[in-house]
Amino acid sequence: MTYRNLHVLDAAERAEDRVNELIERSPRPLLYAKQLRDSAHSVVANIREGFGRGNGRDRDRSLAIARGESEETIGHLGTNFRAERIGGKDCWPLRNQYVVIGKMLNSIMYG
Repeated sequence: MTYRNLHVLDAAERAEDRVNELIERSPRPLLYAKQLRDSAHSVVANIREGFGRGNGRDRDRSLAIARGESEETIGHLGTNFRAERIGGKDCWPLRNQYVVIGKMLNSIMYG
């Protein structure tokens, strides 16, 4: 595991914590809250699994799954924003954090 890889894991863990806080403090139940929580956790879990597999195709497969879970999380945030379950100040910074995580994963896999 390299220093750069630790950054993406740290970012994913922070984002997962923010998703969990958002779900817990939301005055209205969020749409697809379980799926949102699960996809945020899956990003972290798949990054960890990928790093545990060393370099190569197995690692990249796990990181690609993490990237897909990041996109799913972005989708759930957007659904809740459009349904007015969360506001822009909660949605956009968290959404952007997941966009950055996706870019970081791409950099590790293809960089």
